[in-house]
Amino acid sequence: MFKFNFSSENQDETDTIPDDLKSSGKTSIQETDGQEIEISNDHFQNMKQYRDSGSSTSLVRDFHLVDLKRVEELIASQKSGECESLKTAIQMNSDVISGVYEGGLKIWECTLDLLDYLNKESVQFDGLDVLDLGCGAGLLGMHALRKGAQSVHFQDYNAEVLSLCTIPNVILNNNPDVKSKTKFFAGDWDSLHHKLKNYDIILTSETIYNPENYGKLITIFEEMVKENGVIYVAAKHFYFGVGGNVYEFEKLLRQNERWNTSICFCSTEGVKREILKIVQSADQNH
Repeated sequence: MFKFNFSSENQDETDTIPDDLKSSGKTSIQETDGQEIEISNDHFQNMKQYRDSGSSTSLVRDFHLVDLKRVEELIASQKSGECESLKTAIQMNSDVISGVYEGGLKIWECTLDLLDYLNKESVQFDGLDVLDLGCGAGLLGMHALRKGAQSVHFQDYNAEVLSLCTIPNVILNNNPDVKSKTKFFAGDWDSLHHKLKNYDIILTSETIYNPENYGKLITIFEEMVKENGVIYVAAKHFYFGVGGNVYEFEKLLRQNERWNTSICFCSTEGVKREILKIVQSADQNH
């Protein structure tokens, strides 16, 4: 039975904690907040079982993704104290609970916008180091891997999202040697500066909905992008109810003359959506 490294009511309780957590002395995946989540042998074995069982996958832009309905059922079956953040979000039918769950189980519209843009413009990834920031299902990072990136690091707020969703998706869509090219980081952006490295390309989608996090996000850009690196931010023009918007984010960026921004995509129907391309100004590179 495919387990996603978690137990169901019919499984032995000794299987409830993944091996990487057992060795660290932690008792739940959420306790790895702010740390690296490693791909374990159990992840590969579970995905083999998933394929062999004929379990369904959804197909999104030619990527096979684990069935989120099945993931939600497995989350709901966990005993008290496990996956509480995701359980709460599922029970509340909420896309985002600030500081608890940041939407990683949903594929957001702007992610597809950015994925389509990267394909249409044939953005080059060959031999580059890439960060998928706020990765969720991992579509943007998986695209970079498919296009020859040297390394791809995936980050999401919730460690459970990485273990239950992102890592399985990466394994489903890539060769076994993907372990040597990828790393996965969980936690608030403030907790990750000592873990992340410098990147040629940073990809991030739907991460500017909360203005309170703008400073953290821009600090990641300042500290983690290489001198000639490029940042792509895909976002709705305005986030009703929480106040985030592209104009205010750009305005904050431009307070520091380090950055040049341009809009490289704008939707023509429905809720207005944009993609910002951010590079360091020429003055900063000399």
